[in-house]
Amino acid sequence: MRFAIATVTIAAACASAAVAVAAPTRLSDVQFLAANRCLGIESAKAFAGSDADALRQLVKSQEWGRAAYIYDKADQARDDGEREASRSGAENNVRLTSERDGVCRALVSTTTASTPSGSHNMMQ
Repeated sequence: MRFAIATVTIAAACASAAVAVAAPTRLSDVQFLAANRCLGIESAKAFAGSDADALRQLVKSQEWGRAAYIYDKADQARDDGEREASRSGAENNVRLTSERDGVCRALVSTTTASTPSGSHNMMQ
């Protein structure tokens, strides 16, 4: 009897772990706003990078279930990022390049690493 209970418990734990790995990572509101800012930065010609499409997909997949004011803030963050990226200046360029290569790349890599490759097509 104990063996049967242990077997069922282990099977349930394995099943829940598989579901947790298969489920895409849900971004917090702060991360969602950061992803939108990154999308704005990478939308500018001067800072266009290979992560722009991945960020676009990430933002699109994370839009559901958020408060209305978060959508407004996300639009504002994206516009601010694009506006800042369109300005010239050595300091501005260094800061935004650092942000793009640090925060933005980390957002893309952590979410795409935890998302199965086939799920991007299912979300669209």
